[in-house]
Amino acid sequence: MDAHGADGGPDGAHGRMRASDRDRDRVAEILREAAAEGRITLDELDERLDRAFAARTYAELDPLTADLPIPGVQAPAPVTPAAYPPASPGPPLVLKSSIAGSIVRRGAWEVPARVRVVNPYGVVRLDFRDATLLSDVVELEFGESWGEARVVLPDGATAAVDVDTSWLGSVDSRVPPAPAPPAPHFVVKGSVKGGSLKIRYGRSPGGWLSGDIWDDWL
Repeated sequence: MDAHGADGGPDGAHGRMRASDRDRDRVAEILREAAAEGRITLDELDERLDRAFAARTYAELDPLTADLPIPGVQAPAPVTPAAYPPASPGPPLVLKSSIAGSIVRRGAWEVPARVRVVNPYGVVRLDFRDATLLSDVVELEFGESWGEARVVLPDGATAAVDVDTSWLGSVDSRVPPAPAPPAPHFVVKGSVKGGSLKIRYGRSPGGWLSGDIWDDWL
């Protein structure tokens, strides 16, 4: 018996066929294995077993295992979106200022796989559009408690953001979080407790900035 009723479905000729004791025992075996693996609860197991042993046709048996894998048959591997490898190990570029200072990087500058920004109570402006990225993935870590940070990414870049915003901190990212190779991907982490972090594209259509507004924002 095909426990999933692939031959004709429960409403076809297969579904109308009478089930044997062996068919009912086979379904019961699948259900017990599913319960042992945590796929169904013990209450669900009891309910389905009662229905299995009372079933007279395949139409009554097939639905009991339709949402379960068949033992011995490997499920197809899930399709996952393309992703980059983790950021390369190595010493980070540390951008640090005195308390309540300013850190600004724009134009042509070289960005390694890891960048750490330390500027509590201060202002940070990072523009990556014309930067040379030495890695497809850039790990950007903030220590910007009670400060303000603004980041502009190249068009098409993505940013996964996981930042501590306790004590009324805030993060406002207007870029997609999922990697989209071959565009660069940023992993943004750290802390902006009591502060704010904004992530945007630049002057491109649909971006947040245009014209002279960009100079004021950055």
